[in-house]
Amino acid sequence: MTFVPASITSFLSSEVSLAKLELVVVELPQIKPFRSAIGVRNSRKALIIKWHTKKGIIGYGECSCRPDPFYSHEFVEGAIQVIQEFVFPLLKFATTYNEVLTALSKIRGWNFTKAAVEFAMNDAIRRSTGKGILEAWDSPRLDKVPVGISMGLFENGFVMSQAIKEAETEGYKRLKFKIKPGYASPSILTSLKECNHPTMSFDANGSFTANDFEALALFANLGYMVEQPFAPGNSYLQKEFEENHSALINCPDEEVETLGQLIEQKDNLSELNIKPGRVGGVYNTIEIMEYCFANNISAWIGGMFETGIGRAQNLQIASFLPGAVAHDQSPSNRYFKKDVLKEPIEMEDGCISSRYFLNPEIDELTFEGLTISKLVSVHK
Repeated sequence: MTFVPASITSFLSSEVSLAKLELVVVELPQIKPFRSAIGVRNSRKALIIKWHTKKGIIGYGECSCRPDPFYSHEFVEGAIQVIQEFVFPLLKFATTYNEVLTALSKIRGWNFTKAAVEFAMNDAIRRSTGKGILEAWDSPRLDKVPVGISMGLFENGFVMSQAIKEAETEGYKRLKFKIKPGYASPSILTSLKECNHPTMSFDANGSFTANDFEALALFANLGYMVEQPFAPGNSYLQKEFEENHSALINCPDEEVETLGQLIEQKDNLSELNIKPGRVGGVYNTIEIMEYCFANNISAWIGGMFETGIGRAQNLQIASFLPGAVAHDQSPSNRYFKKDVLKEPIEMEDGCISSRYFLNPEIDELTFEGLTISKLVSVHK
């Protein structure tokens, strides 16, 4: 059974051309540190794949994994090795979009890595012909995408309250707060209770365990959605938690990497965070979104602090979710001192216009200045 529409299936026969893959690692300094249950982040170190066609067209794809294996098993240096030793050789005889997907499917896991390759290939096709896989998707789309803000851990409630005021003034459609065990101090809880934003949620990054039910209840009792409360593979804890505590408004993130996992989890979730990189690319994302449409599952597109390259591609996908309140795709200046796009992504009235993400141009001078390493794999 497939949930992919016929227009997408037909597009998979599109020809692909590959002369070489260029693996570029860039590092973008952040405006300020970002703290979550995973750790503190001061910059975005990202692998960018440049897919060169035989006619000289370049498509870009971003590997959204972290530089460490703390969100998933993938990390930047590992992704580079997987592409060099396994992905690139598999692409040698692929001549269509579908053949590339088939080749990538031979590799177990490494979804962020495979997604970056597909994004780069699709971008090359789109830049060559004017039509990529999303243009082939016969589904309504938005011209303006509503976005929310992911707010890190705060030192105290006063600092949190100041940040809330700034976010509300800027017009974000949702405020999402990072949480972890031991974080619910009286001042933090007071600040959250006093927040009047119409749409709030929490993100635990899988940090709560069976020993942290009371700590989790302090947040769950506020009545807002909790994203990935338990570590992947521990979703059974939700039932145990709810036996003696309030109902948990659960939104999986790391827990769902495939359509099959979503099908298994669909009765235990309230909504779904879809990260195109986490689920393995554009095609898989379309299939999951179509399943959500068919089963009335609320979904939105999450982010991994992508550069403008990955952010623009995520926003293209987010535009096909007209029912979402907000996506985790804040503008470039929320995070970076410099972005890699000629026209960095900006937000207006809580939304990002398609003019920022449909045809993004790379600022090659800035891109080169942020590059810290570069490798080339030549297609023979």
